[in-house]
Amino acid sequence: MGTVWSIGLEVNEASWEDAYRASYPQVYRGLIALGARPDEAEDALHDAFVRQLEGADISSVAGWLFVVAMRRWRRRRWRERIFRPLTGTARTAESVPDVRIDLFDALHRLPRRQREVLVARYVVGLSQEETAQVLGIARGTVAATATQAARALRARMEER
Repeated sequence: MGTVWSIGLEVNEASWEDAYRASYPQVYRGLIALGARPDEAEDALHDAFVRQLEGADISSVAGWLFVVAMRRWRRRRWRERIFRPLTGTARTAESVPDVRIDLFDALHRLPRRQREVLVARYVVGLSQEETAQVLGIARGTVAATATQAARALRARMEER
C-alpha cells in the first residue's frame, strides 16, 4: 500500500499539502460526477483537507479525500434541504445548466452504491482493493457492482 499519513510532530504538512494538490482534480471530478455543484465539491474537499490536519490515519490520499469529501458534501446537502425555506425550493431556469452531459444523467439514475463504485474506480482512479477499503465493502462486491453498474449505464446510454 501507500504511505500512511498521520499528523504528528514527524510529518511534514507540506508533504500532505502536495499529496492533496495532486489528488484534488480527480476527487473534485468524482464529486461532480456524483452530483455535487462545483462550490459544494470545493467546500467538501477543503473540509477534508482540514480534517486530515486535525489528525487522521490514511493509506490512500485520493481514496480518503474522496470518502471524506463525499460525506461532507452529503451532510451539507442534507442540511440545506432541511433548513431551506419552503418558498425557495423551486429551481430557477438560471440554475439549470444549458447543456447536460448524458453520461451524468445516466449515472445519476443508478443506485447510490453503483454510482459510488463507478466514480471511485473510473473517475477517482482507485483500485478494486482501495475502493473496497474506502467504501467499506468486499473486493468481490466492488467487482460485481462495477460490472452491474457498467452494464446498466451502457444500456441507459444506448436508449438515448
